Amino acid sequence: MIQHNCILPLLSADHDVEYEIETDHILHRLRYPHFLLYIRELIGETHELYMETLLEHGRLRSQHLHTLVSHEYGGTKSLENVFTILIEERLVESVPVGCKLNRNNIFRGKGKDREMSPAPGIEQQSLDQLETVSRVQKKISRAAGEVDADTLWRVNANEFNRRFRHIACATLVREKLGESAGRLLQTMLEISRGHEGILNEERSTPVCEADILNFSHGQEGNSEVVRIESTLENLSIDTSELISCVGDSYGHATYCVNMRRIIDLIRIKEIEAIVRERFGGPACRIFRLLLLKRNLEQKQIAEMAMIPVKDTRELLYKLLKSEYVRIQEVARTSDHAPSRTFYLWRVDLLSVVEQVGRELYHATSNLRARLMHELSLEKDTLMLLESAQDKSKVPLTAVQRQNLMRMRTIATRLESSVLRLDKLVLIFNVF
Repeated sequence: MIQHNCILPLLSADHDVEYEIETDHILHRLRYPHFLLYIRELIGETHELYMETLLEHGRLRSQHLHTLVSHEYGGTKSLENVFTILIEERLVESVPVGCKLNRNNIFRGKGKDREMSPAPGIEQQSLDQLETVSRVQKKISRAAGEVDADTLWRVNANEFNRRFRHIACATLVREKLGESAGRLLQTMLEISRGHEGILNEERSTPVCEADILNFSHGQEGNSEVVRIESTLENLSIDTSELISCVGDSYGHATYCVNMRRIIDLIRIKEIEAIVRERFGGPACRIFRLLLLKRNLEQKQIAEMAMIPVKDTRELLYKLLKSEYVRIQEVARTSDHAPSRTFYLWRVDLLSVVEQVGRELYHATSNLRARLMHELSLEKDTLMLLESAQDKSKVPLTAVQRQNLMRMRTIATRLESSVLRLDKLVLIFNVF
């Protein structure tokens, strides 16, 4: 479990090893196919081979990683250059080592750059404690599987998620304002990517118009400068507030991408699609109306959505049961009599996002359980095929072959569904 980054070992002050479950790294395993597809399409097949090897083994030292990949690829000099590119792109990272010394100090570091970082308000520890840290390092390294000073490497899932977030933002802008706007926003995010500290940054780092033009100049040529300037202006004045002009630098405007705003628009779009699919078009119209108008009474909703009062009532309570809308009582008197109470309906977007996120995890769990069930039904046949050298000569009955084909078809559909759901999981639970 430690080898595959599912558990992080922690060493307390009395040298007892404790373990912490890395939930995020466990959930990242669902999108390993997306990681490999991204590497293959945008970087190269050799880089994909490195990533596939790291994903398979969890964590490896560079020398061991080069050896494993060289068996498949051949040669080592070019492979080292490939691995350097992956490090520079932050797609792989050194394995962090964690150690809790006491309640006030947390020791965390990477590779050879480990250091003691005191908590706020705590002074730097003495040399005696630093020597203790050195001993602790050795113990925690042994617990994590390190046997020498060579750095362990693993896939940087957060960097992949960051890039997927940028792609999702660019895709929405492309659908809303056209191909050129989407490509320009992707360029801005690529320029500012290296300055993002956390995955869920609300805004990108400000990017100067001159930097955008210089970055695009080498890719598109001088004839595109006017189009880029026009697209930037259209993006900045769009009512959706996708980007903001935050200043002026040496005669060039400076812009930042409102990533949180774009992600919220994506979530609203997906939630409306879910409501329409589950409850119908009129329910989606009610949901969209409540998003725009905040608090409305039932009669107001029926009039503004142009839906009969009886149907409006039924749809509202269906949405309330599924936690997509909320109702608030505003009493005019202290006795809270129904005849003297306003019942206001509204949408709490943050609550709905959390609810949809839970539903997506539940649906993913059900699909995985169904997949495991289907595989278990043909467990004996699969074991027989795996043990055979030539699978075409395995003696199977007609019924076994038919069941095997059925299982493969169902497994392919279930795995595809899990991958599609994981894209929504990213939007609602990660971004």
